[in-house]
Amino acid sequence: MAEATQRVRIRDAAPGDSAALAELHARSRAAYYGAGGHEVAATPDEKYRETWRAMVADARLAVLVAVLGDDIVGVITLDANGVFPTNAPHETRVRLVGIFVEPGQWSGGVGSALMARFVSIARQADAVGEVDVWERNSRAIRFYERHGWTRDGTSRPGPAGADYIGFVHLP
Repeated sequence: MAEATQRVRIRDAAPGDSAALAELHARSRAAYYGAGGHEVAATPDEKYRETWRAMVADARLAVLVAVLGDDIVGVITLDANGVFPTNAPHETRVRLVGIFVEPGQWSGGVGSALMARFVSIARQADAVGEVDVWERNSRAIRFYERHGWTRDGTSRPGPAGADYIGFVHLP
C-alpha cells in the first residue's frame, strides 16, 4: 500500500483497472456493511467483476480512480446520462453511483479528493448532485454531510431491513 503522505492523483479508469476496482469495491463494501451489521463477501465473484468491466467500458458513465503511487485506492462512478434511475427526473442531475475507498485509506483524504472532483463536474454541468446512502452507514452519512450534501427526503429499500436514503448537493 502507498504511503499516506503521497499526493492523491485522480484519473479516468482504464479497462485494465476493472479487476482492481471490483476487488477494492468488495473490500470497502464488506467493511461498511459489516459495520452496519450486514455481512457481505469481501471478494468479488465473476458477475461482480463483469459489472465493473461493463461500467468502465460504458462511455455514458465517468469512472474515476484515486491513485497513490502505483496503487488504486479509491473509485467514484458518476452518471450524468440517465443510466441509473434518478430521484428527480425533471431536474438536471449527476448521480454519484458509488464512491469507494480502500478501508486502510479511510480518513486519509482519498474520499475528499474524489468528492472534490465530483462536485466540480456537477457544478460545471450546473447540475444537482444526487446519491443514495445506506442508512446504517453512519460514516458515509457524516462524510456526505461534511461535504455539503443534505437529505432530500427520498428513500428506497436496502439490505438488512435498512433503507438507502437520498442526498443532494446543490450546484
